[in-house]
Amino acid sequence: MKSYKFRIAASLAAALTLVLAGCAGLDKVVKPPELSLSNAYITGMSLAEMGVAFDVDVKNPNPLGLSMQGLTYSLQVQDKPAVQGALTQKLDIGANKSSRVQLPFTLRYEDVLGTLLALRDNRELRYEIRGEADFGLLRLPYSKTGTIALPSLPSVSVQRLRVNQFSLSGVNLSVLLQVENANGFPIRLDGLDYQLKLGDAPAIHGAAKAPLAVQANQKGQLELNMSLNYAMIGNLLQTLRSANQLPIEFNSQMKLPGANGQTRLPMDWKGNVPLLR
Repeated sequence: MKSYKFRIAASLAAALTLVLAGCAGLDKVVKPPELSLSNAYITGMSLAEMGVAFDVDVKNPNPLGLSMQGLTYSLQVQDKPAVQGALTQKLDIGANKSSRVQLPFTLRYEDVLGTLLALRDNRELRYEIRGEADFGLLRLPYSKTGTIALPSLPSVSVQRLRVNQFSLSGVNLSVLLQVENANGFPIRLDGLDYQLKLGDAPAIHGAAKAPLAVQANQKGQLELNMSLNYAMIGNLLQTLRSANQLPIEFNSQMKLPGANGQTRLPMDWKGNVPLLR
C-alpha cells in the first residue's frame, strides 16, 4: 500500500514539475498582443457638434487564437475630462491575425469649448485618450494624443434693403441676408431670432421660422419681410423715399439642430446697405 501511494505521489510531482516548467517558458513561446490606436477621424459634423471615432487595432502574433474581454477608455479634450467608460464587447483575434474595435464619441462644442463663439478663435481641439485592454490574466495599457480640426462659423451679412410698398399705415420692407458656409459639409439653420436697427430708428425685433440649408462651400440667402408703421421709422421716412443706402445693424440668434437638442449661435453684422425700391 505504501508503495502504491508513493508511486501516485511521484507521478503527481512529475506532472507538476512539467507544468511549472511549461509556465516558466511560456513567455518565450507566447507573445503579448499588440495594440495600436489610429488618429481620431470625423464621422459626422455640424455647427453644434461632431462625431469622432478611434480605431483600436489588436494584433495577435501567436499561433493560437486569443480573446480580448473588454476595453476601458478615458478621453480628455482641451485638457479637460470629456468621456470615460468601458467597452464590454468581447473581441476574438485569430492566430497570427488582427482585429479592430471602434470607439465612437459625440462632442458638443459648447461642452468642450464653453461657447460656440470659441470656434472663431480655435481651429482645432487637443485630445488625449488612454485606457486598458483586458485579456484575462494580462491587461495592456494604451494612449494617444493629437488634434482634431474644427469647423468654421458661417458668416452672415445684410445684402440689401428693399422698400416694397408705402401705404397709409406704414411701410413694407424686405431685408436680404446672405449666409456663407466655408466648411466642407452642409449646414442647416432652423430659423433665427433677430434685432434689426435701421439708421437711428428704434430696434426692430422679429423671428424667421423657415429653415435654411447651405451646401458645403456655398452661400445661401434668407429674406426677412416686415411691416413697420410710421411711428417706428420716424425720421427715416424721407431716407427710405430717396436715399441710395442706409446704415444697418443686425443682431441674431441662429438656431442650430443637434443630436442633443437645439443650440443657439449669436451672429452680428453692421454696415451700409444698398436701398432699393
